[in-house]
Amino acid sequence: MGIFSNFFDRFKAADFEISHNKKLKTVQEEFMRNFGLSLRVYKGKMLADPDLTFAQLNQRTSKKIQANMDNLEIKANMVIGDFEKLIDEHFGLTVQVANEFNTYCVGNSYTIGQAARKEDLLDWCKTRGHKSIEAWLDSEGFDSLEDYYNRNKPSESDNP
Repeated sequence: MGIFSNFFDRFKAADFEISHNKKLKTVQEEFMRNFGLSLRVYKGKMLADPDLTFAQLNQRTSKKIQANMDNLEIKANMVIGDFEKLIDEHFGLTVQVANEFNTYCVGNSYTIGQAARKEDLLDWCKTRGHKSIEAWLDSEGFDSLEDYYNRNKPSESDNP
């Protein structure tokens, strides 16, 4: 699965573009649509206001930012750690790539394309003796990943 998929990730046109004048929530929605992954954007140690643009957040950072840089083109073959570093260098913001349900961050050594194909989760399942994600879900009594995450979602009373 991985060799051909990783190979084709290299030849895709720019899968995703980030511009300074886009609101964070727009970028996050487009990231989800393009890759099926969540994008967490932080200002310092707190999640950034999704109604602000990258340019507006740039004006509120203590880091020196090059505000006139061209749009960033993000491809599926980018390593997540490199993507996160690129966003930090261009916008002075911390981002993390999380799974489609925004329940965990994907490891920095995976590419965006691998994360989109859930290769990180498959690797995790294999370390626990399961041949596939479906086999793991079946062993735990779940019908799908959505079923798993919905049943394991923290309740309102769990949040202080």
